[in-house]
Formats: sequence, structure tokens, C-alpha cells
Amino acid sequence: MQAIKTKFKKVTATPKGRIIVFSILVFLIAVIAAGLWYWNTHKKRIIRINIESAVLKKSNGLYKIKYDTLSMDEINGYLSISNLNLIYDSIRYLDLERQEQVPSILLKIYIPKISVSGVKTPRALIDKEIVGRKLEIINPVINIIYTNSGKDSLRVVPTKEVYEQILGNLNLIQADTVLISGAQITTSSQRAKKTGVQFQDVSITLVNVKVDSTSSMDTTRMLFAKEISITCGKLAWSADNKLYNYSANGIDVSSVSRHLHIKSFQIVPTMNEDVFVKSLPTQDDRFDISVSDIKMQNIDLPQLFEENFVADSLLISEPSIKIYRDLSIPRDKKNRVGMFPHQLMQTISVNFRIEKVILTNGFIEYKERHHISRQAGHIQYYNVYAAISNFTNDKNKIAINNVMTLYMNSKFLNRTPLKVTALFYLLNPKGRFDLNGSFGAMDATALNPITERTGLTRIIKGRINGMQFNLQGHNYGIDGRVKILYEDLKVAMLEKDKGSKELDKKSLSSFIGNIIIMNSNPIKNENVRVVQVHADRNVNTSFFNMSWKAIFKGVKETVGINK
Repeated sequence: MQAIKTKFKKVTATPKGRIIVFSILVFLIAVIAAGLWYWNTHKKRIIRINIESAVLKKSNGLYKIKYDTLSMDEINGYLSISNLNLIYDSIRYLDLERQEQVPSILLKIYIPKISVSGVKTPRALIDKEIVGRKLEIINPVINIIYTNSGKDSLRVVPTKEVYEQILGNLNLIQADTVLISGAQITTSSQRAKKTGVQFQDVSITLVNVKVDSTSSMDTTRMLFAKEISITCGKLAWSADNKLYNYSANGIDVSSVSRHLHIKSFQIVPTMNEDVFVKSLPTQDDRFDISVSDIKMQNIDLPQLFEENFVADSLLISEPSIKIYRDLSIPRDKKNRVGMFPHQLMQTISVNFRIEKVILTNGFIEYKERHHISRQAGHIQYYNVYAAISNFTNDKNKIAINNVMTLYMNSKFLNRTPLKVTALFYLLNPKGRFDLNGSFGAMDATALNPITERTGLTRIIKGRINGMQFNLQGHNYGIDGRVKILYEDLKVAMLEKDKGSKELDKKSLSSFIGNIIIMNSNPIKNENVRVVQVHADRNVNTSFFNMSWKAIFKGVKETVGINK
């Protein structure tokens, strides 16, 4: 160092030397000034080139990013981008398809405005970095296209790499807060060329966000954030067979309170009952379902983003479930073994584990149109309360406890209490279940809207004093006992004349019927009749059909009708 100083003094000791040094300093100042001028006049172009090349490189040439304007205030640390478009190159997509390297998801994104405030290192954009206090994405329009290809082709929730792209697909994005407001998100299928799910008016708040090569491995982060809250005005989609429209309104998710809240949910058929029946070649149930309020508490949000539903409880308020079936249409020949409710749960691709499901103040209606009377009878349950414990398809949880319990009480026909307890043995190879219930007292004539239209029988008088059933079922049959107490029963058999819309009394059949049936249980000075029932399952029918068949068989045999 001393030698350099000595040599510098010698050079500057002469006028010629001082001129040389002065010239060098002027040259360096000119270079720096030219550099600053070039940066200030060309920085936006430099940034644009680097951002575009970064996206192109990181997406393996699949994506291109374009925007209209970029505004920067380096002193105050502000950055704004308008009308940003992220689109995929269809030619490059075909090339990747030939190489069998197609990603599971494609994106089309339009963002009217992106603003970053509190930017600490604006020039770091050259290195494809954004570090700031607040990143705001306003009114984005996002189309997520499922290609049904790639290693994640079966995922319902997009992979974390998708969110990297939504936030810019840079090497590093770090912000105290990220706000996405007014988003419209649509999913679609690349092959089927049809719209899937539509998210309307979505707002997302992410706190303490860091997106880089290591943050995706941080299990304490969701979408690269320490805290997250999401609201969605409406979520809507249609069934593949176009028979139903589905919608959820007022969705709210928070990692701080660990809750998921949905204000309302609907499954609405697209056709009325008659048109629905005519549109199908075979019998099927038509559902019309609405729920006023759904709450999931103590939800594990990191697991949710990995397509695992884990929560302490699921609360469902005021559900209305209406089911309709027309028996004049031929049944299909489908074998429904393995399709009991607790068996179907195990076929759901999303893993779920909910300790308790509570349903309150519900209404259930099953309406059936008879093939002879052509009239519809309906069974209704009011003020339904149901509790399900150990609601899961998680095999690890089932290994510890394989019994799912359902308890339900309601007012049958809004007249008398009905209580049911069911035990479902999860993953049992025979589909085992136990079904126990009790039925309160009521006037038997209240059943006429059901018995006349679906059983061609009118109850003239009688009183039901109660009923109990205890059944054990499996894939191919059901056994148990049924006890029904009643008194002063008198009935009339009905028929429908050709061309008539009314049901008329069959006098002879009614006379014989009232001789055959036992009008009370117990009959005076006799023991209570309890019927042991067995019913083989028609494998073409459902869990509910087999259970009802056993109960109805017990009632008929108690009354004295064996055929």
C-alpha cells in the first residue's frame, strides 16, 4: 500500500501527471453519470426484459408475461404495474405434450393493477426479487386449466408452484402483507373444454409472506404466509351430467381463528320432477338440498391446502333435504354392493377426519310416486337433529377406532318423535352396521297420505302407541326384531279404475283384510307380539331400501299380513 501511495505522489508531482489523473477522474465521473442516466432512462426496459426472461426461464418456456406500464419511485420505495397478463404458449404446450412433460395445471392470469409499497431494494428487480412492506393485487382474473396430465393430475387444490406464478414467479417475493382483492377465479378442463368451478369476489390476505426455494418446505406456512384469511362471495359449479347446479355463498376462512364458515349452500336440480324423470333411462333419486349455515371449527389449514380436511367439528344449520323418485320407471341393473354410506366415504379421494358433525333444525322429505296409483306419497321429518362422531376415511384414525356413530331425533310427519342410533363399522369387509330406533305415539290415520298413495291402503281408524326396532345388517342382508304397539286398527283396500284419477275402495278386499289383520298389539290377555325379521338384500337397491324393507316386514307380520 505504501508503495502505491509513493508511486501516486510521483505521478502527481508533475503538471503532466496531474493532467493524466484529472483526465482519469473525469472519465470515471462520466462513466458513472452515463450509467446513472442509462439506468434512469432505461430501467423500466431493463426490468421488463429481466422479468419476462425470468418467467420464460422458470416455466421452461411455457409462460409469457406482459404488462402495459411500470411506475417506480425509488426514493419512497413504491412500484406499480398495470394490466399484467400471464399466458401460456400453446405451441410450447404442444411441444411439452409430445415430450410427456405437460404440467397438471395451466394458468391464464390478468391483473389490472399490482402495487408494492415500502420496497427496500427496487433495483433487486434485476435479480428477479421483490422485497417490500405491502403487495396488493387488485381485481385479478385467473383461469386455472386442468390438463389431467403430469404427476399432480388428480389434485383438486393447485400445487404451491401455482401460487408462485400468481405472485409473480420471481426468485424471491417477501412482504409483510399481500392483499388480493376482487379476484375472479375459474377452473376448466383442457380436454373436455368445459368450465369447472367459478369463484366470485375472492379476497385473500396473507401476512408475513416469503416465496423462495426454501419457504415451500416450511410447514408453518400456508401459501407461503404465516397467517392467511380468505373470503369468497360465491363458489359455483355444475354436475357433469348437467342435472344439478351447486353453489356456496359467503365463504370465510381464517388461520388465526382456525375456522371455515359458509353462509349458505345449495344443490338445485336443473329440471322439474317430471322432466327429470323423463331425462333418465332408469330410476334415480332427484335431490333438492339447501343449507343456511355451515361452520367448521378448529380446522387444520395447512392440512386443508394439502387436500386433507382435519377439524374438531362441523356444524350444519337448517338443512332442507328433499328426495323424489318415480317407481314407474324401470330400475337399473347396477350392483350396489360396497355402496353403503360408510363404504362410499372410503372412496372419496380427499382425506378427511372430523371428530363430530352436528346437524340442527333440519327438514327431510322423501317423496315417492307409485307405479299404479300414479300419486306421490311423502314421508317428512321435522326439527331434525343429528350427531355423527368419528366421521373419517383416514385409515390411521380408523385403525384406532373403526366405529362411526350416528344419533338422530326428529318429529315424524311433525306429529311424533322418532329416534335412531346407527353404528357403522368402517372398513369392515362385510359392510357391517347396527340400526336401532324408536317411534312415539300418534293417530294411525295420519299415515294415510303415505299408505293410500304408495300402499293402496286407507286407515279408517286406529292408534299407534309406539314402535321399536333393532337391526343388524351387512352387504347381503339384514336381521333383527321389530315391535309395534297399536290398537283399534281398521283399514280399507283401494284400487284405481282405468282412466280414473281417484282411488276407490275395494269392498270385498277390505272386508277380508279386516278379518285377517289383528287390530291390536297386544290383544287383550295376550303377550306383546315381537317379530324376528330377516330380509335378503336386492343388490340393486340401497342401504335405506334394505333397512326400510326389514322394518316394513316386521310391521306387516305384526299386523298379520305375511304376504
